[in-house]
Amino acid sequence: MVKAKMRPLFLCSVILYHVFTLAACHKVQRFDGYYNNLAYPSWGSAGEPLIHNISTAYTDLTYLPRLNDLPSAREVSSLLFRQNFANTTGHETRNALFAFFGQVVTYEIVDSDDVSCPSEVISVSVPKCDEAFDSACTGSGAMPYARIKYDTRTGQSPNNPRKQINAASSYIDGSFVYGKTGVRASYLRHQGTGKLASLDLWEKFPVLNTVRLPFLTFPNKDDKTTNPETLWRFGDSHVYENPALLSFGVLFFRYHNALVQKITRLNTNTTSAVDVFYKARQWLIASIQNIIMYEWLPKLLNAPVPPYEGYRGNLEPGITSVFDAAAIRYILTLIPMGIRILDEKCSSENNVRLCTSYFDSQKILTKNEHAFEDAMRGMLYQAAEKEDMQIVPDILDKYFGPLHYSRVDHVAYTIMKGRDYGLPDYNTVREQIGLRRMKSFEEINPRLAQENPSLFNKTRQLYGDIDKLDVFVGGMLETGDGPGELFTAILQNQFYNIRHGDWFWFENTKSKLFTEEEIEEIRNITLSDILLATKTLEKQHVPRDAFSIHNLSGCSSAYLDVDNLESCPDHHGYDYFKGSELSFIILWTCFGVIPFVCILSAYAAAKCRKWKHSNEVRKMQTKTAKRDSRNSVSGTEINQHIAYEWLEEKEDERAVVVRIKPRCEIEVDSCTGRRLRTVKLFNQESVYLMTSSNKGRTYTCIKVPKEYDLVLKFENSTSRQLFENDVTHALESNQIQCSVFEERAQDILKNAFTQKKRNQRLEKFFKSVFSEAFQMDYDPHFEEDQLEKQQTKEILETELTKEEFAQALAVKPNSDFVENMFSMLDTDRSGYISFRDFLHMVVIFSKGSCQEKLQTIFGMFDVEGRGFLQKADLSRMFSSLLDMANSNLNKEAVHTLIESICKEHGLEEQTQINFENFCQILSPQMDKLWNAGLDWKGRRKCLPNNNEKKKGSENGRRRASATHEIIKRKGSLASISQSTDEDGMRTPTDSRRGSDIRTKFIAVREQYHPAKAKLKTFTHFIENNRQHIFFLVIFFGITFALFAERFYYYTVEREHSGLRMIMSYGISVTRGAAAAMSFTFSILLLTMCRNLITWLRGTFLNLYVPFDSHVAFHKLVAWTALFFTGLHVIGYGFNFYHLATQPTSHLCIFDSIVLRAEFEPTFNFWFFGNMTGFTGVLLVVCICIIYVYATQTARRLIFNGFWLTHKLIVVMYILTILHGASCIVQKPMFFVYFIGPAIIFTVDKMISMSRKKTELNVIRAEKLPSDITYIEFKRPANFDYQSGQWVRIACLTHGSNEYHPFTLTSAPHEDTLSLHIRALGPWTWNIRQEFDPENHRDGSYPPLYLDGPYGAGQQDWYQYEVSVLVGAGIGVTPYASILKDFVHMASIRNMYKMKCQKLYFIWVTGSQRHFEWLLDIIREVEEVDEKGLVSVDIFITQFFQQFDMRTAMLYICEEHFQKLSGGRSVFTGLKANTHFGRPQLNSMLSAVHRAHPTVKKIGVFSCGPPGITKNVEQGCIEASNNTRALFEHHFENF
Repeated sequence: MVKAKMRPLFLCSVILYHVFTLAACHKVQRFDGYYNNLAYPSWGSAGEPLIHNISTAYTDLTYLPRLNDLPSAREVSSLLFRQNFANTTGHETRNALFAFFGQVVTYEIVDSDDVSCPSEVISVSVPKCDEAFDSACTGSGAMPYARIKYDTRTGQSPNNPRKQINAASSYIDGSFVYGKTGVRASYLRHQGTGKLASLDLWEKFPVLNTVRLPFLTFPNKDDKTTNPETLWRFGDSHVYENPALLSFGVLFFRYHNALVQKITRLNTNTTSAVDVFYKARQWLIASIQNIIMYEWLPKLLNAPVPPYEGYRGNLEPGITSVFDAAAIRYILTLIPMGIRILDEKCSSENNVRLCTSYFDSQKILTKNEHAFEDAMRGMLYQAAEKEDMQIVPDILDKYFGPLHYSRVDHVAYTIMKGRDYGLPDYNTVREQIGLRRMKSFEEINPRLAQENPSLFNKTRQLYGDIDKLDVFVGGMLETGDGPGELFTAILQNQFYNIRHGDWFWFENTKSKLFTEEEIEEIRNITLSDILLATKTLEKQHVPRDAFSIHNLSGCSSAYLDVDNLESCPDHHGYDYFKGSELSFIILWTCFGVIPFVCILSAYAAAKCRKWKHSNEVRKMQTKTAKRDSRNSVSGTEINQHIAYEWLEEKEDERAVVVRIKPRCEIEVDSCTGRRLRTVKLFNQESVYLMTSSNKGRTYTCIKVPKEYDLVLKFENSTSRQLFENDVTHALESNQIQCSVFEERAQDILKNAFTQKKRNQRLEKFFKSVFSEAFQMDYDPHFEEDQLEKQQTKEILETELTKEEFAQALAVKPNSDFVENMFSMLDTDRSGYISFRDFLHMVVIFSKGSCQEKLQTIFGMFDVEGRGFLQKADLSRMFSSLLDMANSNLNKEAVHTLIESICKEHGLEEQTQINFENFCQILSPQMDKLWNAGLDWKGRRKCLPNNNEKKKGSENGRRRASATHEIIKRKGSLASISQSTDEDGMRTPTDSRRGSDIRTKFIAVREQYHPAKAKLKTFTHFIENNRQHIFFLVIFFGITFALFAERFYYYTVEREHSGLRMIMSYGISVTRGAAAAMSFTFSILLLTMCRNLITWLRGTFLNLYVPFDSHVAFHKLVAWTALFFTGLHVIGYGFNFYHLATQPTSHLCIFDSIVLRAEFEPTFNFWFFGNMTGFTGVLLVVCICIIYVYATQTARRLIFNGFWLTHKLIVVMYILTILHGASCIVQKPMFFVYFIGPAIIFTVDKMISMSRKKTELNVIRAEKLPSDITYIEFKRPANFDYQSGQWVRIACLTHGSNEYHPFTLTSAPHEDTLSLHIRALGPWTWNIRQEFDPENHRDGSYPPLYLDGPYGAGQQDWYQYEVSVLVGAGIGVTPYASILKDFVHMASIRNMYKMKCQKLYFIWVTGSQRHFEWLLDIIREVEEVDEKGLVSVDIFITQFFQQFDMRTAMLYICEEHFQKLSGGRSVFTGLKANTHFGRPQLNSMLSAVHRAHPTVKKIGVFSCGPPGITKNVEQGCIEASNNTRALFEHHFENF
């Protein structure tokens, strides 16, 4: 009940509010025409659509212009409206002031010059050889017509056809003087007074437009657009079109200020400047209303205007489309081709041609002090054009146009406007406004048809049918002494509606704007009164009727014809891209160069850091070398020198210690004491020494025949001289001639025969040897590289040194094996092996029989040729082999080993071993030895061809079975897998733990059809990578879906926005790429949330999401983002080109860009003149820097540069946000993708930062072999981690913000944390030096900063029943932690907490000496592992392959030593199985499945270089295909 009572009260309050609002509005007339009609406030207001009171005739009934079967508008204009200068006379009664005032009337009530946005351009064909637009007679000329701006709410269906916009108020409300907005009017006013702001004290002209009010500005005759700041301020934007319009603007400006003075003088009580301004405005508007309605219009129509009947609110005053596009354009026939400039003495020498004065009006009116007055006086005394069909060429051919089409046909433009509006034909319009239809063309104007029959013949020829006649053409054909019947009716109706529909019409007494006396006073105001009131002209020059040329006094009237005026400028086009060509090329060249500049900077930074690091290393090496040289053998017999050996032009010099022995031997050692080279000069007849004559005289080169030169650089010339003296003295003591020459250092280095050149020659040497030895396996490609005779001679004369021979065998030069073999081949005892000797040896080991091979080995150690070997010789032979394998067995152990071997073969009592006994000892390996060869470093193994191999294999197996029983198989993973290979050959095995394991590993391999095998391969690939594939499909699906959505949106849904019309499909591609970039660059943040990923790995999500691959996914996302970035940049390169070729009017499609009227945006503007373009350029530079420094090479060489440049990603995101903030094309959407990941990343980063700055004290540090540094430091409180995880550390002395990742080698149960860091790059080398115990004897190491732990794939080893760990190089570090953790769990009987029950560890290493620290860990594992839960296999790769002769003999040593030592290896001292060569992962993994047939899923974890992880991946795929188990591979690369 209460609510019911309150409702009427509420409605009453709303009604009262609107009543009072309307009452307030009706006291002061608005500038935009709103509330000029009380019933319908928006009627007639600015921005309202034109009224289509006549049914439209659009082609599609909706919006397409009426163009079908109609002649070209230009052809119509040229044939029907062209002026005949021979019969041209001026108007008999009307002057030019009347004609140009018609333009003022037009712009007062109509402003339909704005074009549609996006611009819809129609090409109007130009007749061939058109004098104005096709003077070259191409026949392809076209004049552009841009369709008029329309109400976007219309044009959607035939029920709602397109309606054009009238930007001006339809009322006569002084908008020509004050503008159509209150804001513009406020800038015209003078603050503190009611006047319009003036430039001078005499108030002759308005103030300058320093506020840059917009004006319609087109280029003048010089193709220059006037700077708006130099113009005067006016209300109407068209005022600068020609001097006549501008003169009326100045006139009304002065009239307003005159009214203010009058009002102020008459109303002394009025103090408000605002009231004075609005009062003067009311009087000015009323004056204009009276002049237009009662002075100008009757003269135009040649008929009186009916008296005012009072305000009628139901009468719509809006401008009709037929009035705008046809009737009001009748005034074109009155406009003359020029403006008479008449001074007060009636002299007219400076008349102005209309076509040359467009938009140069202010310049003309300020030419002299009285130029404005002269122009007004001239128009008073100038006859207008005669009212007929003829239009002056200044409007017909030379009307102003845009830059790209400098002159247009305004008559053709008017015709096209009617077609654009969808106006029906002439007869239809007549019929709908109540006039009769015309049946023939001559009926339109019978009198004119008689006077000018050719005109109607041309009309008939153009249109054919009168029902196709354009309304403007038909209306103009009616012209007689004034507008015809049609135009008169339209004009009368329009002005009638304007007058009676305007509440603020000065005659409306209900509005109470004026009293009866004031209304009567206003009715008597004429244009002449305004001319006198503004003191523009003297009274004698102002007639009572300002629009007539009769009754003039003072000066005589005249008509300006073409002979009295200058000629018009020619029509021409304009290339908007002109001037941008060079910048376009330079800019895109720079864009292409930016990545290379970044690469070059990264290269320079890497070189600089490498140079700095090399200097530090050289200083350290020199220091070490000097210290070692003092501690080494000293005395007068050996002279030592410190120098730097020059190796090659692009290689760094290395510090060396050079020792000169009395026997003319020069030993070159590294700073660590490693022998690099021995130069023997005692067997030379002469030696050449080359000394540098420049660069401080520090270079010396010793020419060594049959070897490469020794080039040394000394610290100074004194050191060099001492070295040369010692060398010369040693040579002279041995009666060897020494010749010393001086050359420039550059020539010495250029002509030096370096080791690289020597190796190239040796390569050809070996190629020649092997091609001779393997003629049946001759390489056909070798024939393509035929050697020249000179090269052949050099090869045949090439001889190998012992060091080169040892290098070819991949063993140490001081090995007994090398010594003996070299001595055997060096028959002439020259210290070199000739081509023939080397070839003989290769043939024996490649094609010789087993007996010949054994005879060679036997002869190597039977130095004296006695035919037998002592046991000491056997010991020496096996010791040399063990030494090559880096075994540390002492002589006693080797002697015991030999005794064991002899005892097993019943030879313990013999002291001499002949060749038969030697063969008996090697009989267990006879099948190996039968096919054994020598493995040459860098070349194929020297094995027999296929036929010989098969024959040898059969004979070998037969002999082996007759002489020795098969050895029991080992229990290790590798031995099981290698117990029998594909050709039936067996490998040495171990007997321990063999009985039970052998039964487990017996399985029948399944056979598959090829098609099924391929299907299973694909199936296993899907199974192994199903998670990765799933999330990759989701990622790429979302990415390309975003791209496709934006592409479709801008191609189809926004097709009419104008973007695609200007930029074609480039806008669709770039917007699609932008959406994909926004998504991918945002996802990048999630992939870097290490703490979140580590935490999620411990949840159930780890079963479904491959968190281990987040680094690989990060790279994939980054490359995807880079792809779309490139697409975006290249796309906008084309887009900006298209934009730079467009006129300013076409750029209205960008709502957020407001261009100055005189400004033509160039290509440079789109790149640097706006925030979007400029930030885009910065983004390209930023992304190039980030990506270049993020490459693998840059991270390895200049990690600090990578770390610093990667922080630019923050700048990149800021620039990306700014890039889209301008909203040029669309609202920014990047934050939608970015805000979520950004918040998560920020929180994750804050967690890391909370840990990073905690200093951790280093407890112990140790320098280990192979450049390994061991660091043990304090474990932070609440630091929980799992075995296999990694951390990031920073050292305070090397930058607290430079973090590097390393895997923890400590186990979770230990109280401290430990790392094993291998020195590879500058940072790790610096760490090795920094934590050298020799530098910190007091134990005060620099503190560390710790960030982590972070998850890795290795930590999931315990989630599989059986796990296989494969580590290579420093990649074994995570497995050190895992092994210790696994054994610890087993020792405390805590295995029920983890799924893993068996662990296989495969260690692939060049030598067990490389990572001796891991041997200690494995030894601890073996001591605790009582149940054999861990199986360890060690593969030594930097040794001989499986069928190498030396490997077979080493297996003999290994087998017997394990029997003697309880299963320990002769090489490692461990129970782990040691193998030589690389693991056969496929067969090994298959063996794992045979050992555990019930396990369906086996985890394989690898860590190391990409090569090893790739092989493991391939092995997992093959094993999954060949077994029933699924091998899931987790890997990490470094």
